[in-house]
Amino acid sequence: MNCFKKSSFIINGAKLQSRPEYHFRIQLDKQNFQIINGTVYGQDQNPCAGAAVRITQISCRDNTRRLLGYTVTDENGYYLFSIKAKADRKYELSVYAPLITYGKEAPH
Repeated sequence: MNCFKKSSFIINGAKLQSRPEYHFRIQLDKQNFQIINGTVYGQDQNPCAGAAVRITQISCRDNTRRLLGYTVTDENGYYLFSIKAKADRKYELSVYAPLITYGKEAPH
């Protein structure tokens, strides 16, 4: 999908009839992106909310590293990245404990 193409549509609620369901036909262009997702768990085996997950791209040729980005886990410890992976690269995920834990004192 070209970044200049519109990838959303608007439904005007005032024009919708009172019916149990509507069906929309949406066609997506082929994407060259991969989704990396998962769940971070703490030592207690419970999902870890607020952990930072960093993704780094590593060149297989000369081991140079390039930071691609960060995300933060949700209340269920879930994270997601969308990247354009390259065959001649490796990808490293680094996980950092949350700075703020809800309802608990932050780790020292």
